[in-house]
Amino acid sequence: MRRIGGADDSVTNDNMNIQEFFSSIIESMPSALITVDGNLHIKQINTNALRISKAVEGEVLNKSVFASFPMLESYESEIQVALTQNATVTLDRVEYINQELNNYYKVTCYPLDAIDNVIVIQIDDITQRELLEQRILQTEKMHSLDGLAAGIAHEVNNPLSAIINGIQNIKRRLDPERIANQESADQLALDLEKLNAYLEEREIKFFLDSIEEGAFRASNIVSNMLKFTKPDTHSREPCDINLLLDQSIKFAIKDYELQNDKSLANIEFEKNFDAALPKIEVLPLELQQVFFNLIRNAEQAISARVAAQEESEDYIGKISIETRLEDGNLIVVVADNGCGMNDEVVRKAFDPYFSTRHKSGGHGLGLSTVYRIIKSLLGGEIEVRSAVNVGTQFIITLQI
Repeated sequence: MRRIGGADDSVTNDNMNIQEFFSSIIESMPSALITVDGNLHIKQINTNALRISKAVEGEVLNKSVFASFPMLESYESEIQVALTQNATVTLDRVEYINQELNNYYKVTCYPLDAIDNVIVIQIDDITQRELLEQRILQTEKMHSLDGLAAGIAHEVNNPLSAIINGIQNIKRRLDPERIANQESADQLALDLEKLNAYLEEREIKFFLDSIEEGAFRASNIVSNMLKFTKPDTHSREPCDINLLLDQSIKFAIKDYELQNDKSLANIEFEKNFDAALPKIEVLPLELQQVFFNLIRNAEQAISARVAAQEESEDYIGKISIETRLEDGNLIVVVADNGCGMNDEVVRKAFDPYFSTRHKSGGHGLGLSTVYRIIKSLLGGEIEVRSAVNVGTQFIITLQI
């Protein structure tokens, strides 16, 4: 046998070099690789796999694979199929909490042709792919809703215009100072002054004013719906994002105080702001609304965790806010250590009218508004990472 480098040497040295060569290949692979025997005990493991398990190599060898990789435990029967039937088994989407957030992995189990009753478990991190798919799905939903909102807005505008015009015409034709009104009243021997006194006495004019006011309010709501579907770039201005975040925190604290709600007072704020951030052109009022909604959402998650279970005395609700530059973009991360969300809730988090708090007054519009402002008005990106009883991160990406 010849050494990989081409020089002749002993068979023992050649075997050692080949073994080192293939070990180097396995270590260099981006996948996590684990070799297990018929008892599903780990016989070999590479560094990427150790990184996922957070274990030390000497602590995992010859021990059950489920001890170091608990996310595989619910798939034991599938892994056994790879062993007993000498077949390749693929698990497309395995969820696992890593670094206190949900991560997603593709797991492939395949037998070794040269060695019986031994399989290799290959684990590939597909978290970014999952997040991208969620982002694409959410964008498609919002585009559909934008079209629906625009269509509804135009349809609702027509009857609203008829109501407003009708009320204004009624008021004009009851005005005793208009000549045409007085002439028509004289022909009918009608005293307009007494008629208006009757309308005042029976509060009919008040009802007409209320109808007109309600119609104008509805018209403003429709106009705001149309603004969401047609982003306005004219009111953008250069802003200090760190300053906007500070103002949003103070506004949230003050808002809770005015409502005599002490929930936010018991929560710690942790700020990690990059002082070197450049000013960027944004819609300041809308972006403050985003930050306020995320802070309120974080407070509700922390309060829900406290209410759902008796936390230890050393548990302190915490909202962490970070800003940084990354790949030429400005990143804002709003995180909490609240109740967290399961995978199903994460997928629906930005859907309009979806809420886990309907019984306590939630309407499901806070996060959908956040998504629309970041995505539609500011042209940015937002994603959510969460794990139950661990916490949630909202990661906002804004272009500089």
